[in-house]
Amino acid sequence: MKMTETSKLTIQTETTSELKSIIRTRRLVDSMMWTIAAGAILFSLMTGSPLVSAHSHWAWTGWILPLLVDAALVLSLSADSILSRHGVHSGHWPTAFRWITGVASLFLNCWSSLSSGDWVGVAVHSIAPVVLICAAEVAPVYRRKFHEIELSLSDQVQEFTVTRAVSKKKTVAKDSTPLTTNQQAIRDGFLAGKKAGVLAEEIGVSPSYVYTQYRKMKDELDLTA
Repeated sequence: MKMTETSKLTIQTETTSELKSIIRTRRLVDSMMWTIAAGAILFSLMTGSPLVSAHSHWAWTGWILPLLVDAALVLSLSADSILSRHGVHSGHWPTAFRWITGVASLFLNCWSSLSSGDWVGVAVHSIAPVVLICAAEVAPVYRRKFHEIELSLSDQVQEFTVTRAVSKKKTVAKDSTPLTTNQQAIRDGFLAGKKAGVLAEEIGVSPSYVYTQYRKMKDELDLTA
């Protein structure tokens, strides 16, 4: 029996460690995505501004159009970062919007070299926008996959916690005050390993109330463990 408990504790520790590793990696992906975006935007402003200035009545306005295009791309990246973090696919229009802004950035960067027949210049100036377009497409995929793994590992950690708690003490430390119907349902749901959001919907109370009760019971179990 001791070996079984030790094995369970080892598995829980490894799962928790893996969950933390996934979270760190997701944050690193986010940081690198914004680093790529910042570098590409800066490069685009420097290479696109002369082109726009040469074809504008006001030379000083050359930086506005590249900035507008890059701001639109940042808008798309920001929205996608939130949606994909929650496992939501943004749909066809946001994808089309990303590609339109990406191609516009590619044009502003490469047209001067293309019009003069400088193919090396075309290749050099296309690197930053192409990398940014690809990163904008792949980052939401990474985030959604990380989100799925985080949910799976979080459920496993919660299941381990509840299983150990139930095996050590079948009931949560008793209170002298009689339990209401909702409190009893929450206690039963906690011991059964139900998610707080699902239980809240079942018994008709707010998720925050269930989360609070879950936290209290976990604290009580920690004291009696």
